[in-house]
Amino acid sequence: MQSLGPVVLICLLGGVAVAVQASFAGKLSDTVGLVGNGLIVFTGGFLFALLLWLIFQGGQISKWRSIPWYVYLAGPLGIVIISSIGYAIPRIGVASTLTLIVATQLIVGVILDHFGWLTIPRPVDLQRLIGIGILFLGTWIVLR
Repeated sequence: MQSLGPVVLICLLGGVAVAVQASFAGKLSDTVGLVGNGLIVFTGGFLFALLLWLIFQGGQISKWRSIPWYVYLAGPLGIVIISSIGYAIPRIGVASTLTLIVATQLIVGVILDHFGWLTIPRPVDLQRLIGIGILFLGTWIVLR
C-alpha cells in the first residue's frame, strides 16, 4: 500500500486553493456578475491547463474519445459550482458557503458510494450514518 503522505499534502493544498479561490469568486461575482465570474475563472483555468498541456507535451489527451459522454458534464458542473460559490459568499460568507458545499458533497458522495454510481460500491453503514448526522449538526452550528 502506498503512503498517504503525498495524497494528504495534495488534498491540503487543494483545500487551501478552494478557500482562496472561493473568496476570489465572491469578489468576481459582486463585480462582474455570475456569468462574468464563470467566464473569467474558466478562461484563466483554460489558459493554465493549456500551459501545463504544452509543458507536459499533451499528457494523455489523445484518450479523450474513450471517455463516456456524461463525464464531459464536468465542465458545465464546474460553472454551477463556481457560480453557486460566487453567489453565496457575498451573502453568507466564506465559512458558511464552504460548509454547506462540503457537507453536500460528502452526503452526495456517500450516496454515490452506496449505490456504486461512478465509483466502487461502498454500502452505507452505521459509522457513515453517524458521520452524516455530525455533518448536519456541524453545518447547522456554522450557519447559525
